[in-house]
Amino acid sequence: MFGFNWLRSPGAYNKVQDKAGIQFLASLLVCYPEVSSVQYDPKMGDLVLDFILQGEIDWDKINPFTHFLQESLDTYHALEDGQKPYLAITGEAVGDKTVLLHITREVATLRRGELTLITELMQTTFGQALVVDNHSLDNLENDFATVQSDLLDQMLGQAQEMRFRSRMVGVREGDRVVVYNR
Repeated sequence: MFGFNWLRSPGAYNKVQDKAGIQFLASLLVCYPEVSSVQYDPKMGDLVLDFILQGEIDWDKINPFTHFLQESLDTYHALEDGQKPYLAITGEAVGDKTVLLHITREVATLRRGELTLITELMQTTFGQALVVDNHSLDNLENDFATVQSDLLDQMLGQAQEMRFRSRMVGVREGDRVVVYNR
């Protein structure tokens, strides 16, 4: 009746959740060009943010950075909400001149300020070695950038209630962001 029967159909809720999850990952990648890819694990409720470092990477710089990032995020959350969130940072070499840093966080406690802090610390610490997409919010059409930023804020605000059902991966492909179920 009145066109809302689709809400009762099996899987309709999952489709709505999938669309929200796709939009969440896409908005995150659009708003943070420093993040090369993002993965969502529905079983754990975790998000893995991947950063690419290229060039002559000083491994002696990575270990102190991971401790500094952990302390910075602990301090951020102590000031914001008094919680100590789950955080895992791992790195892997891909060839001689590429390093992937993986930052794993639970979505339920993830905040926009935290994402900004992570990306700013990555840029400050690794500078030109950090691969950053050319399509930043500053380079995008103003309306599109505003909508993506607002959507990301809204979804992060609802993250505690939201639980996406599908395992998803968002990646940069040329000048596009692609999100798919895994």
